[in-house]
Order: sequence, then structure tokens, then C-alpha cells
Amino acid sequence: MNNQLFKPVATLIFLALFTSCRFVSFSTHVYLPENSDKNFISPLEVTTGDWITYIVATSFEKSDTFINLSDHIDIISSKLPDLEIPGWSSYTIKAFLRKENEGDGQLVCNGCIKWCNGIYVSNTSWDSIIKYRLLDVPIVGITYDQAMEYVAYHQNILNNCTEPKKKKEEQYRYECFLPTPAQLDSVLTSVDSVNVKGCPTFNYKNCLCLDCSYAKKLKKMPVALRSGKEPVYVWAYYQQLDEVYNLVGNVAEMTSEKGIAKGGSCSHFASEATAGKSQEYSKPEQWLGFRIWYRVYPK
Repeated sequence: MNNQLFKPVATLIFLALFTSCRFVSFSTHVYLPENSDKNFISPLEVTTGDWITYIVATSFEKSDTFINLSDHIDIISSKLPDLEIPGWSSYTIKAFLRKENEGDGQLVCNGCIKWCNGIYVSNTSWDSIIKYRLLDVPIVGITYDQAMEYVAYHQNILNNCTEPKKKKEEQYRYECFLPTPAQLDSVLTSVDSVNVKGCPTFNYKNCLCLDCSYAKKLKKMPVALRSGKEPVYVWAYYQQLDEVYNLVGNVAEMTSEKGIAKGGSCSHFASEATAGKSQEYSKPEQWLGFRIWYRVYPK
């Protein structure tokens, strides 16, 4: 079995706030490996911000006018999650699907292309999305087939948009994939569900602790207040490997075997997040998401 290397290939959505505009963009920064026989693991689960960027970048050509996504449901419908599933991810995507007037636009940028497309979203909704960092919750409500299409999109970005810093540097080819159940089991290290202070160390069923030292801060964090019931931020809780978050808990992660996820979630007890345990699914779920794994080869 290939060795696991836990320095992540970082391809993350981030928000850049400027005085003239606010936009979502796609960063293609990567850590290059020393060898080609390694598996890389994305540090974070795929986010709602990632998914919105994916929808816009793969559905529309360059446009000089802002787009109302609600006018193009026929184009984007196959990429939409099940929006009947409640939660922060659905709330955020629905905000971009409402019919809005001109002037309430944001730019969505994919770092692989040299232009951004503007899409409408109300200022009220956008302010809430930014204030509560809702682009940083994991995408849920998607099918296995939708996840695999995103994996192919992500691989295309890495292979076509990652340039060496110098011409003489070795270039790499990236293969993106979902891990086998065995591969995911191999990194599900044993994690205590509570720390020495009795506070939860990851997001599992009924884990919210209002007696813990951080409880007062949660009153201003509605996303975190849903710990133990809904997925929270992909960067929440402790790193469970070097720079890798939420391998256990938050959302159960799809494997290459359709219908099998692992790692437990906010809807599963802590004991279900261990190696050897699986979460079965047959449809999109509020507790089900995924992250990208990589193999990297010299060109």
C-alpha cells in the first residue's frame, strides 16, 4: 500500500474583501511532493463555497452582465444538491437561487480562468453569509455521482492551472479520487471524543456542551450552536492528522464504493467514527459529504 503523506494539496475557496467588490475565488496553490508514490489528502471537506464556484465555472461562459441563477435552473439543475434537506448549506445555495434585482451582485472566480462571472444575491443574504462564514460549511445533499463529477472537475483544474514557479522545475500530473474504504480506514486514527476538560473533540451526535468553557462564545455563533445536530465549519475542532481537519465527525465522507461512507458525522455517535465502522447511504443526506484525495506523478 502506498504511504500516506499528510501535507495537504491545498486547493481552497477563500473570500477576498475589497472596497470595490467582494468575491469568491479558487486558489490553486499546491504543495509539491518529493516522490510520486504518495497519496495526498485535502485538509478540508469540500465546502459550499467550493460547490457554488464549481456550478458557476462549469455552467457559464464569460459574461459582461450579472447572472440570475434562478433564470438558468435548466442549466445548473444537475449540479444542485437536494435543497429539501435542511441546514446551512441549503440556506446558502438557496440565497444564490432567489430572483434578485440589479445591484445585489457578487463575483464568482475560478482561479483556472482569467475572468469572473457576476451572480446576483441579495445584500441581506450576502451579509449573513459573510458574517456567519456560511461558505465554509461542507456541501451536503449531493449524490455519489455528483461528487464524482466534482472530483473530475477538481482534477482538471489541478492539471491545467498549476504552473511551476520556474521553467526548470519539474511539472506534475494530478489524479484526484475518492478513497477506498480501506484507505479511509487506514487514516481514521483513534480519537477521544472528549478532552481532559470533558469537552467534545469532534462533531458527533449530541456532542454540544453548553457547560464547557467556550459555551459563551457559541451564543454569537449560530453555526457552532448546531454542533451535534448539523455539520459545522470544515475547519472546526482539532486537526486529527497533520493539517487535516474533520476526518472523524462533522460529515461522513464518501468512499469509492457507492453507498459506503466512513468517519462518522454529526448524526452518528462517536463510537461510529472509528476505523472498521461504516455509514451506509442510498440517497443524499444532511450528514454526508466528501473530500478530495490525490496522487501526484511527474509529467
